[in-house]
This record gives sequence, C-alpha cells and structure tokens, in this order.
Amino acid sequence: MTQEVNLNSLKELEREMVLQVLYRDQVVQKVEEERIRKLKLHLQNLRWRPAKNTNQEYKEKSCARCQKSLGLVINRGGVCQGCSHRVCSECRVFLRKTYVWKCTVCFADGDAKIKTGEWFFEERAKKFPDESKHETAGAKLLKSYQKLRLVWYKG
Repeated sequence: MTQEVNLNSLKELEREMVLQVLYRDQVVQKVEEERIRKLKLHLQNLRWRPAKNTNQEYKEKSCARCQKSLGLVINRGGVCQGCSHRVCSECRVFLRKTYVWKCTVCFADGDAKIKTGEWFFEERAKKFPDESKHETAGAKLLKSYQKLRLVWYKG
C-alpha cells in the first residue's frame, strides 16, 4: 500500500527546502551506517577470539574467552548467562539490573543490538513476519522529486 508523493503542489522554494532536509537526512544515514558497521566489526573481532566448544571436555579448567587457567577457590570463573561458557573475571561483565554475569562477547552482542536498533527490527519481524522492509518517506520523496525534475528538463 505504497503511495506516491506528489511535489507538484509545492512552490519551488518549498521544494528546495524539503530537498535540503532530505539530502541532510541521507548524510546522517550514511554516518549512522558507518557507526553501525564499526560496532559490528568490533563485535566480529571479539567473536573471532578463541572460545571453547561447550560439547568438548578439557583436562584443565580455563576461561572460555582468553584460555587463562581458572582456580578451584579464587578466580574460578562465572558462567555466562548468554552462552553458558565459564569465563574469568576479566572476560565477563556484571549486569547490575539483572544481577547476572555475561561474557564480553554476549554483552557486546546485546549492546550492539541496542545501539543499532536491531532488537526492534527483530521483534517486529517476529510480530509481523509477512512484512518486508519499506522505503522511508524521505526516500520516496527524493524519487518523486527526481521523476518530477526529469519531466521539467524534458519539457
């Protein structure tokens, strides 16, 4: 149910002002995309660090992230609530509101989802699985204006 936006009813000055806003919006979107790309790259780098497989047994008790030996009494590690790996105190984050430990990778994953807004789209996709991605109103306006300009130049 997409609706074509008609810019014919706007005066030239109004059209130009709308376009300036839309072009600034495109610049902001590109900056945001770069910020999100860097966040995801950081998360990917964290994931590439060695992690144990939960199915394998190990002779030595060690941190699943940095492979540092864990003690029997002191620094024996905590179990991540996200991935169930046992991690040392340096490779985990304590979440005050929920009073649970998460490893740095699971914490960074959740943090990236919050900062990028990805959690919203995941939840929306669960609630409305048939909906596809829609164009923003700004993108529709730009397309409409570009079509209108072609008509002006030809005419």
